Amino acid sequence: MRAWQVVARGRAELTSDAEPPVLDPGDPHATLVEVHAAAANFADRLMIDGRYQLRPRLPFVPGFEVAGVVRATNSTRLRVGDRVAGVTDPQHGSWAEVASADDRHLTVLPDDLGWTAAVALHVNAQTAWFALHRAARLRPDDTVLVHAAAGGIGSMTVQLAIAHGCTVVGAASVDKLDTVRSLGAQRAVDNRDPSWPDQVREAVGDVDVVVDPVGDAVYAGSWSLLGFEGRYVSVGFTSGAIPSVAANQALLKNVSFHGLYWTPYATARPDLVARAATEIFGWHSDGRLDPCVTLTAPLEDALTCVDRVAAGATTGKTVLVVR
Repeated sequence: MRAWQVVARGRAELTSDAEPPVLDPGDPHATLVEVHAAAANFADRLMIDGRYQLRPRLPFVPGFEVAGVVRATNSTRLRVGDRVAGVTDPQHGSWAEVASADDRHLTVLPDDLGWTAAVALHVNAQTAWFALHRAARLRPDDTVLVHAAAGGIGSMTVQLAIAHGCTVVGAASVDKLDTVRSLGAQRAVDNRDPSWPDQVREAVGDVDVVVDPVGDAVYAGSWSLLGFEGRYVSVGFTSGAIPSVAANQALLKNVSFHGLYWTPYATARPDLVARAATEIFGWHSDGRLDPCVTLTAPLEDALTCVDRVAAGATTGKTVLVVR
């Protein structure tokens, strides 16, 4: 099969004769997915470079996100032929014609949802949904600061917070601020300008919620903006540096720091995943949630695409079309 394979740290090669994954008869959740669309994410670049938390054995197929058709499964929940989207097994990812996945990490798609929209919406919008509704305990009158607001998770977070009635400040590099405004954010700030925290404070005062996919580069300024009982939600570290949380300041300000990673919810709280998916797909069907697919490319261009994503040269979601 056609697939990208990571053959050494930092080195991925496209091959036309990769061995497809096989169904493990001893795993009740094992599922094989015929890939129709995949994503190019910052995390994929980290995985290729050996800098991600997960370290699959070499060679492995990268690609965390998939949308496609169930080809084989041991699941009692899924059936062969189901249209699904979700997260793949790190050893046999989605940059291939067939991927492997745990059935608990896959969601059945509505018939009217296309592949590119599905792979763009599912994990990003679910991450945003859990960040806002579980970690941040969002209230309609909250003021929400969203970093990387023109990116995959950020663009979903902006839209979902606005849909909940919140005031949203979207932070991004200056060349992406028009995109942030087009998503509906009431304020847009350049978070590479050293004065950005002052600009936010002048515009809206304290903020109730921070959703941060960036990490240390914006942590101090964001933390300083939190008001009484503010909630800081970390969903990633695209700046490459992990902040150290000042617990004494959290105590004095009555604020909280919450990490958010979607995958554990799929096994620990499948009821919430199903609820989030129903809401997200419904909002998209009603025209209230844009998947923000800004680039589609063939599988052959995966490495070029992921390098652009990692360099911060893209907005929204970059989707790889496999079939």
